[in-house]
Amino acid sequence: MIERASEFGASAAVPLVGGDSTNMTAGDMLREAREAHGLHIDVVAAALKVTPQKLAALEADDIDALPDPVFARALAASVCRALRIDPAPVLAKLPGAQRPALAEADRTMSKSLRSASPRSGGASALPSRPLVIVVILLLIGAAVLFWLPQSLFDRVSESVSHLVQHTASDEQPAAPSKPASPAPAAVTEAVSPAPPVEPPAEAAPVEPAPAAAAPVPSNDLIVFVARDDTWISVSEPGGKQLLHRTVKAGETVGLTGTLPLSVVVGRAAGVQVQVRGKPFDLAPLARSGGVARFEVKP
Repeated sequence: MIERASEFGASAAVPLVGGDSTNMTAGDMLREAREAHGLHIDVVAAALKVTPQKLAALEADDIDALPDPVFARALAASVCRALRIDPAPVLAKLPGAQRPALAEADRTMSKSLRSASPRSGGASALPSRPLVIVVILLLIGAAVLFWLPQSLFDRVSESVSHLVQHTASDEQPAAPSKPASPAPAAVTEAVSPAPPVEPPAEAAPVEPAPAAAAPVPSNDLIVFVARDDTWISVSEPGGKQLLHRTVKAGETVGLTGTLPLSVVVGRAAGVQVQVRGKPFDLAPLARSGGVARFEVKP
């Protein structure tokens, strides 16, 4: 086992062996790398600012479900960078990676043109000028594609990916206006919402407060009550991790550590949080994909 580093922190994982990927698809390699870090697909999708459905389609090798092969290559390259793995074996298995075939096509086209040209001399034996221009343009285009560096393809794919993401975000309906969310690094107990007010007798039943569902021990600084499967990471100063896993639905986890604590919740809507025995609202902190980040300071 070795320490594998990524944008999501360090985790113990068995490294991918080059020979192991021979019979694996691009999606298999991406899924294995993500699971080696113990990351939920929603967390990776939120970090890359894409929908979990697109990331799941890429891992399932369902390229037709994505906007186009260029977007698929750009998304795969972004996942490889986030997980700190070599993108070359993954991109080689995606559409658009077989550029050497263009050179063979050029050689076949040239051979066909030579065999089809008349053997007799004279002006009538020369091909027409438009045909010569078309052939030259095709050969130049094929040569450019063949010799173009892979890094340039990756940059173009990344640019197309960003453009598609901005277009998709513009098409989403505007969310209801609410107070601006504070920066995750500045969240303290002072911004915790007030305890819920008792509803009038004639009001419709409301969902019970988190403290009623799972009492908080007096010695726990922060408590998580999971309604759905939720990926949670809690770290002390210096990077020591108190919690770094998926908390199952119905599970309650209480933690106490050295302040400040850095907290990342992968699916904010599926978990209730209490800080020092008081409910802590994650809704104002949830970003695209439902990921909430905050700190508990002294």
